[in-house]
Amino acid sequence: MNVKLHQLDLNLLRVFDALVLERNLTRAALRLHMSQPAVSNALARLRLQLGEPLFVRTARGMTPTPSAQSLHGPIRAALKLLQDSLAPPPAFDPAKAEQGFALSMNDYAQFALLPRLWARVRSQAPGVRLGVQPDVADELPVRLAAGSLDLAIDYLHFDESELAYIPLLEEQLVVIARRDHPALAGGSLDMAAYEAAEHVTIPARAGRGSPLEIVLGSAKVRRRVALHVPFYMSIPAVVAGSELLGTMPLRLAQHFATYLPITLHPLPMSVPPVQVSLIWHRSRDADSGLRWLRRQITETVAVLVEEGGE
Repeated sequence: MNVKLHQLDLNLLRVFDALVLERNLTRAALRLHMSQPAVSNALARLRLQLGEPLFVRTARGMTPTPSAQSLHGPIRAALKLLQDSLAPPPAFDPAKAEQGFALSMNDYAQFALLPRLWARVRSQAPGVRLGVQPDVADELPVRLAAGSLDLAIDYLHFDESELAYIPLLEEQLVVIARRDHPALAGGSLDMAAYEAAEHVTIPARAGRGSPLEIVLGSAKVRRRVALHVPFYMSIPAVVAGSELLGTMPLRLAQHFATYLPITLHPLPMSVPPVQVSLIWHRSRDADSGLRWLRRQITETVAVLVEEGGE
């Protein structure tokens, strides 16, 4: 037997499977919702293509030959795999789901959103698992396309037509300083003091910088950056114990100001708020589990914004 796949009518394999299971032309035709002559014709064509008799008539019906019996297992498994692949995915049931999702978000989003999101997810879907990954911007579009990342929460916007965005919230940036910082001797922070001071900041991402770098670049403002740290969360402690200035999201700064000796100040230039979005790949639009998770995220953020982030 030497048959190439492109020469074989795959519909004939369904007939072969039904005949092996039923051992009878009439019953096989009923299983397949075909006429008996159509099944006989399909069997004749399959015998011709394979060059094998496949079945012999006996008192018990149509008995598979040893060759047919050896073929049946692999063919039935292949048919099932094909059927499963073409079948629509089952509807996502949060109460019964045993599924993991991979999300990308920076430390600010984790601080502001993750506790509330996790409480909401766990209450509705106790079997769902979340895996939060660092916001590696250079790899984000590729990881979303490959499926190794399901969703991202980020301020960056990529020129990729296959990426979909939902605006989540706008975050204002503020300057934080030690309470007795010399740059605040006059009671407020002006542009001259801002540019003269040294700063602590997070590193650039995807060649674009942080939200502040994007704004400052367009305003031609230069900071004297003395210290780079990987996360926003470490900036308040560094600022509280030094003469460095830090610039960070308002909600995060307000939280740390409740127990660290730091003060909050508006940036000494006109700065629009930073748009934070939920991002995913359009090929996953129909995924019912991801649609559910996107809804949990947007509703969690809506509550956060309504409460003022407190």
